[in-house]
Amino acid sequence: MVGHSTHKEKEVPFVNIANLSLYYDETGKGYPIVLIHGGFSDITEWNPQRDVLGQHYRVIRYDRRGCGHSVPKNVPQLSDLWVEDLREFMFSLGLEKAYMGGVSYGGMLLIEFLIKYQSMCKAAIIVSATGRGMQKTSQNGMYFPNRLSELSTITIPTLVVQATEDHIFPPEHGEEISQNIPGSELVVLNGGHTINNDCYATFNKAVLDFLGRVDLQT
Repeated sequence: MVGHSTHKEKEVPFVNIANLSLYYDETGKGYPIVLIHGGFSDITEWNPQRDVLGQHYRVIRYDRRGCGHSVPKNVPQLSDLWVEDLREFMFSLGLEKAYMGGVSYGGMLLIEFLIKYQSMCKAAIIVSATGRGMQKTSQNGMYFPNRLSELSTITIPTLVVQATEDHIFPPEHGEEISQNIPGSELVVLNGGHTINNDCYATFNKAVLDFLGRVDLQT
C-alpha cells in the first residue's frame, strides 16, 4: 500500500510494507527503472542519474530499511530482508518487472535479488559490487554469501560497471561478475568506488547506451 506523509511541510511518498515505511521518489515516464543505493546512504546517491534517465524512463529510487527518510530507523539489517523488502516495494507500486540498478551494497543486493526473483527484472546494472560475498566485520557491516558459482543462472541482459580506482572492490571484481554472467557487458571507468558520481557523464552514457540496446531487443 502506498501512503503519504508530511516532511518539512512537503508531501513525501512512502510505501508501507509490514512494519516499514520506505521512502521513495520517482520522475519521468516510460519503462520503469528501480535504483538501489549503496552502504547506508540514501536515494541522493543516484542524483546524477535521476533527471538524465528520467528523460527516457520512469526512474524510481527508494531508501532501504533504516536509511534516509525510511522509518523506523532501528531495524534488523540482513541481505535476505533487503531482498524481500525490494520485492514487496515493487509489488506495492504495481511493478511486475522493471529495469534495475544497484551500486555497492545495492549492486550486491541486486545480485541476491536476481538469484531469487530474476523474473521481476528485465535488465540489470550492477555497479561497484562483488560476487565474492562479504563477511560481517563491523557493527555496520553486512554479510553477503559468495555467489560466483551461481552467477551463471542470471540470463537477463546485464551491464557491469567497475572503477579503476575502486579500493573496496577493484576492477577484477567486476571482471569476475561479468565473466560469470552469460552475455553480460563490462565497462571499467576511471574513478573511485562511487563511480556513478565520480564519472557521471560517462557512466550515464554507458547506462543509456546499454538500456537503448535492450529496448530495441523487446
